[in-house]
Amino acid sequence: METSNVRHWLAQPPDFAAGVQLYEQLGGSATYKQLFALGETSYSRQVLVAQLQALVGPVFEPPRAPTPPAPMPQATAVPADPALLAGVRTQLKAARDERSHLHAQLTAPGLRQAARCKMVHRICQLTDQVLQLLADEAHVLEHGRRPGPVATADVTDAGELRRRLDNLVSLRSKLRKRPERAGELPALEAEINLIRNKLNTPS
Repeated sequence: METSNVRHWLAQPPDFAAGVQLYEQLGGSATYKQLFALGETSYSRQVLVAQLQALVGPVFEPPRAPTPPAPMPQATAVPADPALLAGVRTQLKAARDERSHLHAQLTAPGLRQAARCKMVHRICQLTDQVLQLLADEAHVLEHGRRPGPVATADVTDAGELRRRLDNLVSLRSKLRKRPERAGELPALEAEINLIRNKLNTPS
């Protein structure tokens, strides 16, 4: 009976004095009994819990059923343009081939220091280019296009088209006050007209 009382107390020790009384009945250490007789402190409570735990063994709680993870939203696959993907991979192969060729030349006998430095610089440029093309390839496979802003002609979302239209109209007002930038207006007007045609919005 005492053991079950200890297990009940350990499940949620509400009363230090009740725990001390249980230890008085079951515990055998006079030193701990003297410690507990001095009153409750954070240390004495920790010791009391540990000693009662040692007397009855571990208290097992029934395992909780694992919470199933929330289902991940399924991304809609965008088919990659075969011609676009082939173009990226052609550029990637060319950059890798040139880099490999330069690597092989670095150890050529009689190569001047200036030429070697020039080759090393070009190899670094090609390495950056390869990394960028690999990122472009991954983006094409995932999104069906190369990274960067979507061309206005390819935008179908009306909200995005209106946002672009507002920005372009505001920019046009500013450019009209800047004679030195008048050359930018024709392209800007063409972009505005394209968006308005897509939205069927009058000028």
